[in-house]
Amino acid sequence: MNKLALSILLIIGAMTMTSENTTAQTLFYSPKVDSLYKLVNQVCAMDSICVNDTLLQCADLVKGDTVPIILCKDENGVVDHIGYCFLPDSIRIVNIPIVQFLERELLTILTTKDIGTALRADKENGLQVLLDDNPVNQNLLQNKKKLCSMLKGNSGIIINKVIKDYCVTILCLDGQQLSFSFPADCKLISGMDKREQEIRLAFQLKNHIAKAIDSQMPLPDINYLQLLQDSIYQDSIYVEKGEEFSIPQINNDLFFFKNDSIYALVSDTSLVALTFSNALLVPSANHYTIDVKHRMYGFVVQDYTIDSRDFNDYFSNGYERYFGIETLEPENLSGTMILYNRDEEFIHLAYVTTTLDDLMNGGKMNMELYSNIPQHNIKTLYGKR
Repeated sequence: MNKLALSILLIIGAMTMTSENTTAQTLFYSPKVDSLYKLVNQVCAMDSICVNDTLLQCADLVKGDTVPIILCKDENGVVDHIGYCFLPDSIRIVNIPIVQFLERELLTILTTKDIGTALRADKENGLQVLLDDNPVNQNLLQNKKKLCSMLKGNSGIIINKVIKDYCVTILCLDGQQLSFSFPADCKLISGMDKREQEIRLAFQLKNHIAKAIDSQMPLPDINYLQLLQDSIYQDSIYVEKGEEFSIPQINNDLFFFKNDSIYALVSDTSLVALTFSNALLVPSANHYTIDVKHRMYGFVVQDYTIDSRDFNDYFSNGYERYFGIETLEPENLSGTMILYNRDEEFIHLAYVTTTLDDLMNGGKMNMELYSNIPQHNIKTLYGKR
């Protein structure tokens, strides 16, 4: 039995599935997506779809109109998203989590019979729908055909984020603007609670395989380079200053060795701290076997192993990475990694340990992973287990 098949059997009890009118089970991470899928599937058969992203023209969902439905499956074949597709691909990919949130909300409006209840639920979650800066008339949302016509003539969207709040405006037909105001909250935006988000992360991460391995090492931006004054290599070690995450000890500074006019990432046994930081922030010449102990909601612990190249590829989009060193003993190098999702305002936190020999020779790293944490807790979590 292969790795993916075994993983599906182990986790299937925690995922939702449907087998109505199909010989194969359809898997979902989110009950909300499962529910929408079933509603749409009653009038627009989707069970035979096996490709990752499919655009369907559903003729019977709204009387008198055709509704474009986007159905997305991840690399494991699990349905990850379903929604009303109101934008071309060139705009959709600009901010996928936010666009998918709107697609899902619009499909919910089109499939619900009780708009009043839906709007009250949205308000409780901090979501407000506006038309030309005024609370939207319930009758407009109840008139599915009129709403579809307004959305089909849109000329794009404007996404504004102020601190921790979004205002997303769809530029509709005849100059009208349909706006959605909501907090940058991962539960709201993803449509999943913490347990469901963590199940998806663990399942995707343990089975992810990088489609392409980028062997080219990062090059510095010389505009941000500073000479590292206390280095034993005089005039040769430079730091590319990054940003701090809440506390100075956790940052994404990168360190480079300069030889003539050529810069290369520091990787040297005499510069352990710099080498360790580089290896945890960007792909390095070495690759590592990462043994993950994923501590999840409800005291659930999942253990799995992943190649560092697959790990780096999985988190290459949508995340900012930070690292802070805790100990630098040859048999116990340790530090705290932060993976910050700015779109949804959450972090994954990982305590990483390895040895100097494994660091320099591409051996093993151990990672204790805590996922989907409100980012303001970082000051209390750094250096404490």
